Amino acid sequence: MNDPVIDLVSIDHGRMRSARRARLRDAMRAQQVDALVLLGPSNVEYAGVKQPCADAMRMHYEPVVVVVRSDDPVHVCTRFAEGVAPGDELAPPIAVETPSGVLGLAARLRELVGAGARIGVDEYTSAMLDGLGAALPGVELVDASPVTGAARVIKTADEIACQREAQRINEAAMYDVEHALVPGVRQNELTAIFLQRIFELGATANIIDPIWSLTPRSIAAATHTANADVGFPLASDDRFLREGDLILCDTGLSWNGYHSDFGKTWICSLDPRPSPALQDCYRQWRALFDEVCVVIRPGASCGDLVRAAQRVEQKYGLSHFYLGHGVGCDGAEMPFIGSDLGIAFDDTIELAAGMTFVLEPVVWRDGVGGYRSEELVVVTDDGFERLSRYGYQPFA
Repeated sequence: MNDPVIDLVSIDHGRMRSARRARLRDAMRAQQVDALVLLGPSNVEYAGVKQPCADAMRMHYEPVVVVVRSDDPVHVCTRFAEGVAPGDELAPPIAVETPSGVLGLAARLRELVGAGARIGVDEYTSAMLDGLGAALPGVELVDASPVTGAARVIKTADEIACQREAQRINEAAMYDVEHALVPGVRQNELTAIFLQRIFELGATANIIDPIWSLTPRSIAAATHTANADVGFPLASDDRFLREGDLILCDTGLSWNGYHSDFGKTWICSLDPRPSPALQDCYRQWRALFDEVCVVIRPGASCGDLVRAAQRVEQKYGLSHFYLGHGVGCDGAEMPFIGSDLGIAFDDTIELAAGMTFVLEPVVWRDGVGGYRSEELVVVTDDGFERLSRYGYQPFA
């Protein structure tokens, strides 16, 4: 199959970095925050600072620390100078896992921000929890997530182009996997095919261990779970897949810091043909998805999406799943739709152009099995656009 052509030249990385920082600073002003201390890898990425994937494990003992102020250059504490943008202030790394490193961070913040400031922090090490507040008398430390969440929830055209490319790579690799899904294949063989192909196609990193969940047809036959529902996702290993196995797959990768999300329902067979009852699950899933899509537009609430789903299927997911979630520099981020936070929470989130999220409803019939697919969409000025292009074989 020929891969669709994506105009990657049109992605202006400098423009994207500037736009993201402008959104962060707008959100800082709205929340009356004077500076941000960012340790979380996705927030660091969003602020325009990169960390080589080969050194990702260093984040556990030598995280990149980024200080974003209201108007001054971004201050980056790291040994990876190649990930720092021109004009940023580069400083040596700070060992924030240690008490001495926390004192060093506090001293740096006093120099950069001064007394009486209100500083948002996105993540704390144990040493920071123990000592950062005491080392900054007169400084108010607050949760950074209202700032980072407000900034990241709307994507620019450059960000959406990155997501479209990440999804394209993911889906192109999954055609090879689906072709290999025949009786006798091992789950880890499917993983090998997927990983080889995504890096041939230019993926930056694999984000989750690929899931080829062997799904029972009834809860009684399923892995025991705390919520007495179908166990999904289940870890993949070297087991053989057999004729007729129902497979719920789930994969995700990153390209230029932006995540894809892919999920489908497949049947392992040389000639996959869903039973009439299983086909009915797909038809109900399709009706649910189409009903939700009707209400996707700026000004609608996430609660409107939940109510649309419930008009078709009251239980639109497994007990530990939700109707949908945002995707960007994280595989799951705001907005969260149809979660156990409840419909009142969903009604507080208004859709706006540039918001991207995955819809992943499940239609399950005990004794039959079920159907699940993940669909990545972006809200546009007058509705929405699907970024997912993969089909629904063997169900349609």
